[in-house]
Amino acid sequence: MRAASTSRLLDLEELVPESARRARAHQARDSEDLAAQLFASLNAQLPGVPAALLESSDHARTEQPARSAHSILAFSFGAQAATVSHLKGQTSVTTPAGTTEAQQPFFSWLAENWSRPADQAAADGDPDQPPRDTPRFALGWVGWLGYELKRESGSADLAGTALEQSGLPTQEASLFRATHAVVIHHGTGQLELQCLDPSTESDWEEQVIRALARPVPAGSAARRVDGSDAAPQGTAAVQDVAVRDSRSTYLAAIQAAKREITAGNSYEVCLTTAVTGTLAPGHASGVDLFAVLRARNRAPFTAFLSNGETEILSTSPERFLSVSAGGTVRSEPIKGTRPRGDTTAADRAMIEDLRTHPKDRAENVMIADLVRNDLSIHAVPGSLRTERLCAVETYPSVHQLVSTVSAQIPDEVPRARVVADAFPPGSMTGAPKISTMEILQRLETGARGPYSGVAGYFSTNGAADLAVLIRTAVLTGTPGARQLHLGLGGAITADSDPAEEWEEIRTKSRGVLEALGATFPDSAPEASR
Repeated sequence: MRAASTSRLLDLEELVPESARRARAHQARDSEDLAAQLFASLNAQLPGVPAALLESSDHARTEQPARSAHSILAFSFGAQAATVSHLKGQTSVTTPAGTTEAQQPFFSWLAENWSRPADQAAADGDPDQPPRDTPRFALGWVGWLGYELKRESGSADLAGTALEQSGLPTQEASLFRATHAVVIHHGTGQLELQCLDPSTESDWEEQVIRALARPVPAGSAARRVDGSDAAPQGTAAVQDVAVRDSRSTYLAAIQAAKREITAGNSYEVCLTTAVTGTLAPGHASGVDLFAVLRARNRAPFTAFLSNGETEILSTSPERFLSVSAGGTVRSEPIKGTRPRGDTTAADRAMIEDLRTHPKDRAENVMIADLVRNDLSIHAVPGSLRTERLCAVETYPSVHQLVSTVSAQIPDEVPRARVVADAFPPGSMTGAPKISTMEILQRLETGARGPYSGVAGYFSTNGAADLAVLIRTAVLTGTPGARQLHLGLGGAITADSDPAEEWEEIRTKSRGVLEALGATFPDSAPEASR
């Protein structure tokens, strides 16, 4: 595909007239929420266009500003627009000229359509570019890869099984070619405008300026990015909420997983279930629901993706894999969760318990070791590093235990192969990865879909940044019958307490469900907790 043709870096204060800045301030527009506000405005101007907001919604609050330095708004329209979908070995590419289909593995297609340009080495030393080990967005492909692509990474489908698909997309991967984009550099207050066709540069700049200057209508998604206009307490955006597995069924699966561990077939099994529901009348806009979610669950990898009937609403805190143009790969697996405390003292106690609990540390160390193995496949000898091990990070509804692993990959290694050999995220499978995924196929009662897959971008400069799709609501179906799917899971080890694992599922659901005015759908009373 063609490289990015134009890229302009502009100061926000120079783009917006003083009168418009005063109007924005009057309407409570805040630089903390600029990316979501601008995306909502542009998305409204471009109805039906494949679009994505890959946002560091925690950039003004995080203790790691370098990781949350940018937000990306990407769209696909015009003569070079394209979408890609994949299902069980069939890859379809749609452009304005029509649709072509081929029997081809997804990662094979990706290798043919995403690579490091031969002239990228010269750009690596450019002082205006980010450091060599930092990914930089430069148009390219944007979208999500679902968990079921694992069949291309060594875990074949289990013969003779038909998993529950309720609320899931028909595709197993969905990308679009970003023809137009805005990158917001939060630290400098600058906007980088990108477009694939040089002849559209001035039109795109004018469209962005109009979106920045336009007053925000009361009740719009752009007004709700701070949560102030969320649905009143007691109202629910989601109805007919149900959990796929009853408590007794899930606890039985946990016991089965523990037997597999005792038998030596796995060390850790990341077992999952799902909550499903339908959108209530008047709540059909995924952008509106996303506005409420991100306001309550700010995270470094917040994302909204819309392509066809499928919308992904994610408040993920976890990076699956980043690849810089210079060849640095980095993964930040999360394993270990505690809810926020009701008081400062209780919150500190939760942090200390998470930081020191042997089970959580064991889970995290096992997955960090798995990630080291995944990255070592292609790493330059001596470049593999564990930058952090079992660090605690705090988010609005939970504390998480996080590690960071990095490596350098040689220029000659296909970057799609690096992604494929690390996929799916080890934090969502368990260890060893292949044998544990085979166990999960026998224990789980439904397909995962986008959940526990990844979302992000594959850029024309060879860079990529992909987040794990956790804390993620998936919307599918026609406007009058929108379905919701919320995947949930936890790591099972030899000393897991089944009742505590069920409570962890409930804890993880809280951030998304409460934002939608819903609660976890408890089963009828069963065995005591």
